Amino acid sequence: MFAGVRTSHVMQARAYRSFETMAAETGFAIAAFGCGLFDAPIWLAGLAATGMLVYWAATRNRILNRLRGAAWATVMIVGLAAVIAIQAGAYWLGLAAGEII
Repeated sequence: MFAGVRTSHVMQARAYRSFETMAAETGFAIAAFGCGLFDAPIWLAGLAATGMLVYWAATRNRILNRLRGAAWATVMIVGLAAVIAIQAGAYWLGLAAGEII
């Protein structure tokens, strides 16, 4: 495959997400949506976002522990930014839906 590298030593991408993880992360997004829909205080949406950040880090702990230095920092920053964007977007969509209903 690669010059001088046997294919048994090449890292292959593994599916590490399970249905339970997907359902839990969706639940956190629905919680943020509900906070926006019912015009809850912003700190409740922040609580849901914090919970999702902690859950995200805990479910990816095995993978994150293998990374070092800049790779770890890059994955953490991109992951945390994605989680915050999902939570903020869900809250905003809830606010918009609440105004329409």
